[in-house]
Amino acid sequence: MRERFTLDREQNILFINFAGLRIESREQVDEMAQCVRAAYEAQGRRIYAVADYEGTEIAPEIIDYYGERIKELHDRYGIATVRYSSSGLTRSVLRYLGAAKDLESNTFATREEAIRAIQEIENQLRSETVQSAWSALNPRRSLTGRLLFGWLPASAALIALTALLFNASTDAQLTRVIAVALLLVFVVNATFTALLLHVRVLRPLRRMERMTRQLVTGSHYDPVTVPGRDEISRLAVALNETAEQLRGDIERLSGLYHISLMIGTGTDVSRICELLTRKIARLLGAEMCMILFYNERERQLYAQLPGYGVSDETLGRLRTNLDEQSIVTFVLKSGEPYLTNDAAADPHISRAAAQLLGVREMLAVPLQAGERKLGALAVMNKSGGFLEKDKQLVMIFASQAAQLLANAQLFDQVIMAERLAAVGELVAGVAHEVRNPLFGITTTLSALSRRLEDRETVQPFLAVINTEVEHLNHLMEQLLEHSRPLRFEAAASDIREVIHEAMAELRPQAEAGNIALHCDCAAATKLRFDRHKMHGVFANLLENAIQHTAPNGQVKVAVAASANDPGRYLQIEVSDTGAGIAPENIGKIFEPFFTTRPKGTGLGLAITRKTIHDHGGTITVRSDLGSGTTFSISLPLSPEPH
Repeated sequence: MRERFTLDREQNILFINFAGLRIESREQVDEMAQCVRAAYEAQGRRIYAVADYEGTEIAPEIIDYYGERIKELHDRYGIATVRYSSSGLTRSVLRYLGAAKDLESNTFATREEAIRAIQEIENQLRSETVQSAWSALNPRRSLTGRLLFGWLPASAALIALTALLFNASTDAQLTRVIAVALLLVFVVNATFTALLLHVRVLRPLRRMERMTRQLVTGSHYDPVTVPGRDEISRLAVALNETAEQLRGDIERLSGLYHISLMIGTGTDVSRICELLTRKIARLLGAEMCMILFYNERERQLYAQLPGYGVSDETLGRLRTNLDEQSIVTFVLKSGEPYLTNDAAADPHISRAAAQLLGVREMLAVPLQAGERKLGALAVMNKSGGFLEKDKQLVMIFASQAAQLLANAQLFDQVIMAERLAAVGELVAGVAHEVRNPLFGITTTLSALSRRLEDRETVQPFLAVINTEVEHLNHLMEQLLEHSRPLRFEAAASDIREVIHEAMAELRPQAEAGNIALHCDCAAATKLRFDRHKMHGVFANLLENAIQHTAPNGQVKVAVAASANDPGRYLQIEVSDTGAGIAPENIGKIFEPFFTTRPKGTGLGLAITRKTIHDHGGTITVRSDLGSGTTFSISLPLSPEPH
């Protein structure tokens, strides 16, 4: 990599040869940044970089990281990059990169054009910064010249007055003293005035002029500092504030432009979240930023990976029900942004989440595309606290990002529906094909067992074969259950009866493990549901609870009217005092084929969730590692199943 960097000290240009290079790792980018820093330190002043991108390939997953490092070098060392490439594809990528990372899209076709552009920038910066003695005294061009132009007539008048005093006064000695005193006062005043103007007015104004030229050319600029509180000092402060505001506006516009470039491109959700959280955190100077999506069916908010400044493991633990108290649930329900700079005393904060993340200050805004509530965007911990203008900025980004995320989710739901349909067809076909030979094996095995009844040494082996065949047959049944179209045999019935049946079925297993089974059921309430399918739901949940609960533990089923909507929904909770679920697995337990058991199929909870959803309900889980797990089911009281 170092061989691709050449510093021309005379032209003050670092030439970078990336022609034909593929940039695909962060290590390459870090090495590039080190080479640029070394060149800056060797030159000892601000330098330009001319990069040849002819035939360069930048891996999509590294573009943003690459741009961030360029931006860092630009901000820290004042390094301005001019790029050139004749490749249309490369030029379009570089423009995209420039817009995303707040640099000019100054991409040229040849090296000569790039150097000429640098010379034009330098000429523009140098114009009228070097003044001759005459221009410094010219009344038309200089305040000093105008001051002297005003003082010359006064000096002439003073000299004339002194001469008259010499001629008219009888006391020559007194006249001379007065004249000399007047002349000295004039000279001192004129000198002091000139020095004051030069030090306190002209020099700061020239620095301000240079700064404004740097702003116009898009170069790195140094703020103007003028001590004191006079008009010039206040002008310098106002100019610095304007420059910072202008830089912020440029960054905001570039960020919005970057979002607009991605709309309709089919970029995946995690990639968008990574870009947005990093961009917003940098703009606000915040330590953390994350996006939380709302799952309407489960009435839950969960953090999308990745975020900015928060590990994936921590994000995986951030889940909250809509009825729980937190700032993000408040934002989602109200549709309004929320800002707090004292999280410890804020009444809306979730104490558990605040402790997990170390939240001091927090700004959250809703993500809403039309009437659809997608979730919330949260920014946390900013030195000095968040301001109202920060809230307005994040709202602007959120309004654009919401539509982008909605589009990305639609794409995902479609690169997922097609996949599931294909997998479903494949699974159903395989299951049917496997069940035919399984039936033959079972029949043959039964006949073989009868013929070898008197062979006691063979019976254990036949029993093992029979057990494994039954296991395979059960797996095929589960695969078909998960993949086949919905078939309901719904009827009005008391849900407690199904729960009691499942508990009676599993009570021997619980007693064998010295585990107590309890049922806390409300008054009889009839629902319309498929009895067979719902029996499978509770049998699966109870069996999982018993298997993960240690001896002397407890498994409990509670049935009651929903606390949120008692007239429309029934709430059923299956809880245990077992080992709990690891935080990194909470978001995976309902996925097909995910299991932590050696002989598990990973389909039980997937089928359970599908059955609950097919009945128009939701199922959620909360768990404390080492303390137990609770599955909460919400079922509608009156509507027909979906």
